[in-house]
Amino acid sequence: MAFTTTKRFTEIRYAGWAAILSGIAAILGLVSLIFFFSLESTPSTTQAPHFWGPVSDIALIFQMLFLLIVALAFYFSLRALAPRVSLISFLIGAVGMMGVVLLQILLRLYILTFEQEVMPVVFATALVGSWLVMINILGLRQGILTSRLAWLGIATGVAFLLEPVMLLAAGGAVAWRVFMSNYMLLAGSAIVFLVSYIGFPVWAFWLGRVFRRQS
Repeated sequence: MAFTTTKRFTEIRYAGWAAILSGIAAILGLVSLIFFFSLESTPSTTQAPHFWGPVSDIALIFQMLFLLIVALAFYFSLRALAPRVSLISFLIGAVGMMGVVLLQILLRLYILTFEQEVMPVVFATALVGSWLVMINILGLRQGILTSRLAWLGIATGVAFLLEPVMLLAAGGAVAWRVFMSNYMLLAGSAIVFLVSYIGFPVWAFWLGRVFRRQS
């Protein structure tokens, strides 16, 4: 029994660090995305070699890989309390996270173009948003998460779910370059997307502290 307890504390500690690293990757992705839109997406630089765009893509890969460790920790912690719901939420989240990772890798290998990849990525991100909503509700009901942390996670998950809606409203992947050149539309949509870009790292850092304190 002592071994089981020690093993669980070790898993929680690793999940805490994974949550923090996922939050760091999210911040790096946000900063590099801002530099990409500011420096590399203008008509005069679209044909030049890009640096910040690839950094943003790679940061998202690591964000989702670290988040997968967090998803595993949630599943192992909740499966005895809610086996069916915890399994369903984990499968939804894992499919979304690995979908984002695979699509980003295909983009960086130039197998997919940005226009081909962006719509599937936001739908995969929406699956991650569904996981965030489900796991934070479940964690709140089971007393694993505080109410403020859980509601922040739920709000972030809803923002992830709205990303494909916003992209479709902006004209979809085909009109993405036109969308980037329209600064008013870009600024308005950025406000909506920043809810997920800022909310997620705050939630991840907070969750990481909670997990590390428990361990």
